[in-house]
Amino acid sequence: MKQLKQFYTIFLVLLLGFHLQVWSQVNISAGNTITENFDGMGTSATANLPNGWKVDKNTTVRSVGTYSAAGTATELRAGNNMASNAQNGIYNYAAGVPDSATDRAVGGISSGSASKSVNVYVQLTNNGSTAIDNLTISYNVEKYRNGTNSAGFTIQMYYSTDGSTWTSAGDDFKSSFAADADNNGFTSAPGATVNVTSKTLNQSIAVGSSLYLAWNYSVTSGTTTSFAQALGIDDVSITANGGTSPSISVNPSSLSGFSYVLGAGPSSEQSFTVSGQNFD
Repeated sequence: MKQLKQFYTIFLVLLLGFHLQVWSQVNISAGNTITENFDGMGTSATANLPNGWKVDKNTTVRSVGTYSAAGTATELRAGNNMASNAQNGIYNYAAGVPDSATDRAVGGISSGSASKSVNVYVQLTNNGSTAIDNLTISYNVEKYRNGTNSAGFTIQMYYSTDGSTWTSAGDDFKSSFAADADNNGFTSAPGATVNVTSKTLNQSIAVGSSLYLAWNYSVTSGTTTSFAQALGIDDVSITANGGTSPSISVNPSSLSGFSYVLGAGPSSEQSFTVSGQNFD
């Protein structure tokens, strides 16, 4: 009986550890860079996303959900020669053969009635000792299948302080593809890549606070989502800027040569300069 109790104790500890790992945020601090290439997901259609990353889909165009309600795994996989009738949903994309290529990306594809938006999320938590002033962000948007939908398709990045109310990060973080002549996949996937390189997101993160990012895949305009392009994100790099501590300097650092002679008074006055930095 004692051995059985020990077994269950170990099992619960491992289960709890796994749960915490899956749901943990991505820690970042001023002066540091975090990267994610999604290769660690492996080749499974139902792959677990990296720690702190989540994904969801919904039936509303250009709509971002909530980080808390999003899932932690993909549903499907694709890569070279993605089918023109591929199923809609959340994809583990491969730059190569779907079940063996090690270079992966995460994204989705819509259909006429489902997965009208697919969102990829990350929670960034400032675990440093100083505030983060802003972020420098780079990532790739990759196309894994053409689409004849006349509106084309877009991945737009959003940000949020609570994971549920979202603000567009603007055109610097918007990648759009015009309509194609067919709905074919590519012999060598991805067939096209847009690089978002070293763009600044002017949003601060206080010590101990979190910022949420979301990459929304959807039709660029209108509400028709059939004959869709398949898009994903890859090679994310996020640098936390700022966070310099306040400082005070005194020049000169010390004064000397003072004297006081009885009946004659003190020595002549001396002066020093006090200056400060980073008190905004």
